[in-house]
Amino acid sequence: MFKNLFGSKKEEPTIKENQVQNEVLDQTTSLDQLTESYEDAALEDLSEWDVTLEDGLLDEPAEFDADELTELYVNEPTEFDDEPEDPAPKIDPEYLLNAPQIVGWSSVQEQELLFSALLLFYSPEMSILDAGCGRADLYGYLTKVFQTEISYKGIDYNPNLLMFAKEKYPSVNVSSLDILNLSETHDWVVGSGLFNINDQKDLTEYAKQCIDKMYESANIGIAFNMLTGYPDDIADEDKAVLAPHNPSVWLDYLIEKYTKVICRTDYMLGDVTFFILK
Repeated sequence: MFKNLFGSKKEEPTIKENQVQNEVLDQTTSLDQLTESYEDAALEDLSEWDVTLEDGLLDEPAEFDADELTELYVNEPTEFDDEPEDPAPKIDPEYLLNAPQIVGWSSVQEQELLFSALLLFYSPEMSILDAGCGRADLYGYLTKVFQTEISYKGIDYNPNLLMFAKEKYPSVNVSSLDILNLSETHDWVVGSGLFNINDQKDLTEYAKQCIDKMYESANIGIAFNMLTGYPDDIADEDKAVLAPHNPSVWLDYLIEKYTKVICRTDYMLGDVTFFILK
């Protein structure tokens, strides 16, 4: 097993080994010849392609008729309207800050009449929370009437109206909050127009939940108003979004649940204000 390990003389190949080597050589030669034949055939094919390319494509480039291309691709030219679109109408910033229509009232007189009815038992040393404050116009009314600083906070879930409130009354305290998430207390919790818009799946049930939360958050009492009918001059499309209430049904419900209830209807047709005292 150690032979040839130290450079000992190699043994001569046997006859059988010579036959195997010759067969391998013959196969190698055959493969070489086969490869050469494929290379020759490939070169012949390429030469034929060269001739075709030179004679058929490269020497005489194809020419296209521009009129034919136009007919193919532009059968019906696109017409463009060069007339500029009308610009979006500009809204006067003063209108956004002061118009009662922005917050759903027909006039400033109507808006302030509703405020005065809500504040029947209020005095300026009391804190007040304005639920659904919108543009915080109740704050402006309080400061105008009492001519003193008011402990006021307004909440609303409409950020655009709150932005107008802060621009109109820079020192006003307002925040974006749903009344059902209220967790603080004030002497009075009021809401003007809070239940006038039919934007809930069940407005009556939603109103009951809001009244419960208002009562829970008040130290002295709560006040809110409701529509009881439509104004004579209201448009039909406005009727579709407004929600009039039956005051007698609500009065019975409130007395049964809260006991100390006052109903006021002496200030305006088509509206009622309820007070619930602690």
